[in-house]
Amino acid sequence: MYRLIFPSVLLFLVACSDKKQEMSLPEKVSPDVYETLLENEYVKILKVSFEPGQSDNMHDHYPSTFHVFDGGKIRVTLPDGSVNERDIPSGFTGHNEKGVRHQVTNIGDKSINILLIEHKDVGSLLTLDPTDELSPEVVFPDKCKLLFENDMVKVLGGTLSAGESNAMHEHGAYATYFVRGGKLEITLPDGTKKEKNLPDGATGFSKDIVRHRAKNIGDTNIKTIIMQYK
Repeated sequence: MYRLIFPSVLLFLVACSDKKQEMSLPEKVSPDVYETLLENEYVKILKVSFEPGQSDNMHDHYPSTFHVFDGGKIRVTLPDGSVNERDIPSGFTGHNEKGVRHQVTNIGDKSINILLIEHKDVGSLLTLDPTDELSPEVVFPDKCKLLFENDMVKVLGGTLSAGESNAMHEHGAYATYFVRGGKLEITLPDGTKKEKNLPDGATGFSKDIVRHRAKNIGDTNIKTIIMQYK
């Protein structure tokens, strides 16, 4: 489903400070909440997990895109001491184009789990021009759904059942998170094939335009979240 950030949820990731200061990285100041799954010069992919009643420490984020697997109720404290309480729904996907500073507490009775992709230095990636008619959500909409889109990124939710194949398609520079992994056979345009065993929680990143098709040659259904630059 196509989704935009709306003000009540935007507050979850917007807590900007006008003061220029050294960044407090969330995975450094709150490693019990933020786990770095992948990091390179372009992106940082974080798994964010809050148990009921758990808080992180005041920290900074780069501009970021996020997907909420398990939502709940949070309290966000800004650097000036102001506080906001909000409910964030499961399945919500959004994007924050500015860096932020805040502190978050899970004040609900459910665990909150979020996939967070921070954009560190992606200027060169945004000049790519993938072929729109080969976008996966266009080529096989039954297996790939558009969750969010703006001028910078789009987020896709993909499923590939055991034994299923998708059609040849194209990505711009992109990051992938395997919600549920499995065994894939990847076929390139020249016919070259390669197999990949991907566990639950596996991540990947490509800085180039990629064209391929995939077949699930395992016995489990594969589910992915893909964040692609435009």
